[in-house]
Amino acid sequence: MNFKRELKALLFVFSLFLLIAMGVNANASVKTYHQKGYALKGGYATHFVNNGNYAYIPKYSYGSSNGYYESSTYQSSSYTMFANGGNFRRNAKTSFYLPVSYKSSGDLGNPQSVAISKSGQYAYVMYPDTENTIIRYDLWKLQSLGIDTTNMAQLRMGVRDRDPQIMSAIKFGPKFDAGHGQSLALNPKTNMLWYVKMDVVTTTPTLVEVSPTTLKPVKQIKFKFSRSYSINNELAIDNNGNFYTYVKYRMQGKSAGRIVIFKGQVKNNHVTFRAIKQGLANGQGFQTQGMGYNPASNRLYLVSDGVISSVPVNKLNKLRPRDVRTTKFKTNLEFEGVAFNQAGLGYILTIRGSQLFTINNF
Repeated sequence: MNFKRELKALLFVFSLFLLIAMGVNANASVKTYHQKGYALKGGYATHFVNNGNYAYIPKYSYGSSNGYYESSTYQSSSYTMFANGGNFRRNAKTSFYLPVSYKSSGDLGNPQSVAISKSGQYAYVMYPDTENTIIRYDLWKLQSLGIDTTNMAQLRMGVRDRDPQIMSAIKFGPKFDAGHGQSLALNPKTNMLWYVKMDVVTTTPTLVEVSPTTLKPVKQIKFKFSRSYSINNELAIDNNGNFYTYVKYRMQGKSAGRIVIFKGQVKNNHVTFRAIKQGLANGQGFQTQGMGYNPASNRLYLVSDGVISSVPVNKLNKLRPRDVRTTKFKTNLEFEGVAFNQAGLGYILTIRGSQLFTINNF
């Protein structure tokens, strides 16, 4: 009798262990599709618009934001990142100093991409190397606490001290495989999140759909991009649900290198991409750091360190040089992405330390 009770207890403990182990892996219940054939149909750009060249060449040395180390990371005043070059000059201003430490020192110091909900209430930030792969910040709650104005240090302090008001504005998602994590994007047509699971460059990416509520992956499509072309870790999605990515060729002389944009769709769990036949003669910068889409202006944004270029979606394949807007900032911060709410307010993510700049009329 005692043996039976002990056996039942052991079985219960073992079953509980399995359930916990399965719960730790958020990928365990993800529906996976394996696509046959190549996703890229027509992979060549045949001509290039001669847009202005404003890139930082060579790549600049990365620095930190004003007061980051001097304040022991608890910055309390906003910082303005001024535009000093390009054909479309707009300044950006810090609105949120994001946490850099949560479970251990500096564990949130290297976010790789950001997506913004259509309403602008939520910022979804991807941290590929942490225990919480996506963290959702309720910007409205944080604004009500003065985090973007008079109480700017409190977000970092509140996470450190587990302040109930601050913690109630943050949802920590589970850990899952994000790859490099540079491509988190919102699909404005479905309100779902997507990212490309891969390292920096690959020919065999995985496109992953994520719930904005649970912050867990719900579906992934494994596919081959092309027989001869690699894909970079960039992603943007327009109002109609079209997917975009781009690649930058190696720099040539004073040019950062040519850009080729790819437009794609996901239908019936099948991915297709086609090259936009007109590329950009001059990439925005040395290192690609993400892609964004502004639902208000219907423009795509190509991100590099210190420089962001944008193009109108409805003029792809027929761009003129003046259609390509480039903003060059006077900074040495490392850029990690740009995202917009439905009204067109832009958010630029940078690190050292992690922060969200806002930018208007961009």
